[in-house]
Amino acid sequence: MAGWVFVVDDDMTNLLAAGNILSQNNIRVTAIKSGKKLLAHLKNNKPDLILLDILMPEMDGFETYEKLREQEKNRGEEEIPVIFLTADEDKNSENRALQLGAVDYIHKPLNEEVLLKRINNALEHSSRIKELINDATIDGLTGFLNKSAVNEKLTEVCKTTDGALMILDIDNFKKVNDLYGHDKGDRILTAFADIIKTTTREKDIIGRIGGDEFVIFLKNFKAESGISAINDRINHQLMARVHEFVGDTIPFNIGVSIGVSFIPTDGREYELLFRKADTALYQVKQHGKHGYNIFSDSMEQVIEYDVASKDEIDRISNALKENETYNSAMWIGQDAFSHIYRYMMRYIRSYNGTAYKVLFNATPAYSDMSKVEFTECMKKFGTFLSNSLRKSDVMMQNGVNEFFLFLPDIDEKYIDNVINRIIESWQNLDFSSKINVSFETEIISNDSANDGKRRSGDFSNK
Repeated sequence: MAGWVFVVDDDMTNLLAAGNILSQNNIRVTAIKSGKKLLAHLKNNKPDLILLDILMPEMDGFETYEKLREQEKNRGEEEIPVIFLTADEDKNSENRALQLGAVDYIHKPLNEEVLLKRINNALEHSSRIKELINDATIDGLTGFLNKSAVNEKLTEVCKTTDGALMILDIDNFKKVNDLYGHDKGDRILTAFADIIKTTTREKDIIGRIGGDEFVIFLKNFKAESGISAINDRINHQLMARVHEFVGDTIPFNIGVSIGVSFIPTDGREYELLFRKADTALYQVKQHGKHGYNIFSDSMEQVIEYDVASKDEIDRISNALKENETYNSAMWIGQDAFSHIYRYMMRYIRSYNGTAYKVLFNATPAYSDMSKVEFTECMKKFGTFLSNSLRKSDVMMQNGVNEFFLFLPDIDEKYIDNVINRIIESWQNLDFSSKINVSFETEIISNDSANDGKRRSGDFSNK
């Protein structure tokens, strides 16, 4: 048994008796002589359980309990479980205690075995309740409030508390998952969560509202210049962590775009404040990403009117298009590759096109090569392949040592030229002697004589 228990009783003899029993069983105890002192002490302390005497002068246990719950509600705090203590044998007192919401009721004089058993039951019950609440409200990856929980909390908080509402979106995050896999993506999200925690204060409210989208409410925060400092810090630290995880050769920029609205300047209704911050975020996305914008009245038309216009195609296209220009093949994850592959196969069959599938398989050139060294060679080999192909080509990595390529709009007479060019370039690389590479190609066409035709070969080491 463990925990921190407040014992509230105006009788010093009862306080000493309860304190001795609990402290001898390794339970931390704080003795408090009145309900008024309890409420004051709780402003800066959070016990696991309160033992509260009913019969006390000035403010009895029932009145203390009601004020406690009101104080917790006003401060947005979780309710502390309470067990009432009394020497009164009146059943009405026991019924009232339980109707108010107390977790138990113990008669005095205190019996050590009964006291410890009921405290243990109360602490275990409270722990289970907290676990259930966490499962329902906490995002498992980041530890932040999930979407429904943070929306519910901020709906109430914004009505009474001034501050800044920020929506944060990680730019180009989908490309991280596609290129490096979801494990790397999750590591970056976890690192991003750590950055936010060290950038914000304990009293601020943070939630994850999408895969790569977060909301932060900075309580009593009014300085627009402070938003700039937060933006710079988050973007700088995130880029450093990304390079730590995937290296410096990442072929696109990753950062954070932030939209901000202020309470009460922009209102107190959370839904409206969110829309305004989201509108400011959209402006950042339209002008290069990796920055912040604060909502202003000039943006009002964006949130008031959501109708089609002659600029709608441009708006949607800009939101969907790549931020960077690729001069190499798309190197994507297996899930995204499967969608593209199925689409391209249907397209080729329907419109009499041709394409090639190419599989590269690599093995260590010597038996004592470490897994770490071989994995690093595979990263370099994948980057080499991507840079050797056209922007219209697509490739994915299958396991550690295989790369599968899809080369559309290429005839049989040209595939040898492509393979030979790759081999010649590969032979000039400093790591080519460390791995052996074999390949296999298969043509896709509507020509029954050629469709499915395969050839294979090996790369020669220097």
